[in-house]
Parts: sequence; structure tokens; C-alpha cells
Amino acid sequence: MRAKSIKHAENIEEKLSYPKSYSQRLQMLEAELERLKTKSGMGSEVKLEWSPGIVRHKNGKKLLEEVIGNTILIYVENIDEALSLLTHGFVEWLLNQNTKGYRFLINKLIEVFEEMQYRSKEGVVEAVSSLITDSQ
Repeated sequence: MRAKSIKHAENIEEKLSYPKSYSQRLQMLEAELERLKTKSGMGSEVKLEWSPGIVRHKNGKKLLEEVIGNTILIYVENIDEALSLLTHGFVEWLLNQNTKGYRFLINKLIEVFEEMQYRSKEGVVEAVSSLITDSQ
């Protein structure tokens, strides 16, 4: 009995007929983002930046993706992983929309507190400066 010859793809992406060029892969990611926006009915302002090969760290960990404002940044080259991270980033963006009000409130409280601390400190500085100047 003869063994059948099986032609092996050079890599899994050829086997699955993935596009080879960066622009074709980017189009796949952008199409997936549009699908997520349509399915959720949200996120028309969300943008995608795919920068394979860029290495970023946060708190000592290598970032694969991150959400900054309305932009999902993806740093991995593998298209399957990038598609998965896009979904993850979009869900993260959706959740961030729910916490915007809290972040705004907390930032305002911090701003007011810092202003109060500054005024208090300036009062102490003026009082100590006056004591130093008067004692000369």
C-alpha cells in the first residue's frame, strides 16, 4: 500500500488562505471593527491602530493591545491574535464608556482638593514669611 503524498502549507496562514500583505490584514481588522460596531450599535467614534512589532510596556508587562480614548491599539503581528485582541479592546472600550462619569467626578474632586491644598499651603508660606520678615 502506498502512502498518499500530502502537500503541507509552509505555514498555517497559507493553509487558511489569510491575506499576506499588511494592508489586506489591516482591512480584515477594520472590517471586524465595523462588524463589532454594527452588532453593538455603539462605537462609531472608535478607531483602530495596528502596529505589529511595536513593543510597549505598562507596569512591567508587555502590552499586546491597549485602549487609549477612542483608539484601540494592537501590537501583535499574528492576525488571529490581533482579531481576538480587537474584540477584547472593543469590549474594554464599551466598559470604559460606563465609567466616564465616575472618572470625571473623581478628577474634579482631585482638582478641587488640590486647589484647597494649594491655598492652605500658600497661607502657611505667607504666615511663615511674615514671621521671618518681622523678626529681622
